[in-house]
Amino acid sequence: MLSLALGALIIGALFTALQLQKSAQRLPDAPRATLQAGALSALFIALSALAELLLNQTGNDIETLQRIFANLAYYAALPLLATVMLVSTRNNHWERAAWGRWLIGLFALFELLRRMEHGELYTQIIAVAVSATMLLAALMTKEKALQKANLLAGINMAITLLIAGPGALMPNSLPENSYLYPLLLAATLPLFAIAIKQAVLFNHKEA
Repeated sequence: MLSLALGALIIGALFTALQLQKSAQRLPDAPRATLQAGALSALFIALSALAELLLNQTGNDIETLQRIFANLAYYAALPLLATVMLVSTRNNHWERAAWGRWLIGLFALFELLRRMEHGELYTQIIAVAVSATMLLAALMTKEKALQKANLLAGINMAITLLIAGPGALMPNSLPENSYLYPLLLAATLPLFAIAIKQAVLFNHKEA
C-alpha cells in the first residue's frame, strides 16, 4: 500500500510541477519566478517520494540519502510552497534571487535547529506554520472564486500536516499507517497547482 501511495505522490507532485512550469512560460519575470518556485517545491517532493520508493535497501548510506530527500521535501519544499501561495495571493511577487535566498535560509534554519537538538519541535512548527500561512493566504483572497480554490487547498494541507504528517499534533487521532501522509499529500498538491495558477493568472490579467 505504501508503494501505491508513493507512486500517487510522485504523479501528483510531477503534475503540480508541470502545470506551474507550463503556466509560468507565458508570464513576465516576477510572476514567472513565483510559479517556478512552486514548481521547484513540487519537484522536491516528487524526488523525495521517488527516493523512498526506489531506495529500499538497508544500509547507513541508503538511509542517510533517504533522510536527505525527506528533509528537503518537508523542511524546504513545504515552506517554500506556502510562501508561493501567500505571494501569489497578495500579488507581490519576488525576484528569482529572493526565492533563492529564502530557500538557502530554510536550509540554514533547519540545520541550525537540528544542531540545537530542536528537530522534533521544529517539525511541529513547520506543520503549524505552513498550514497557518496557507489558510491565511486563502482568507486574504478577495475574489470569491479564487478564495474557494485557495481555501480548499489550505484546508486539505492543514489536515494532511496536522493529522497525518511527520509533525502531526494529533498523532493518535488516526491509525498509524505510513501510507496515509503521502496519499493525502498526493491529493492535495494538484489543488495547489490550480489555486496558485489561478491566482497568478487572474492578477496578471487585472494588472
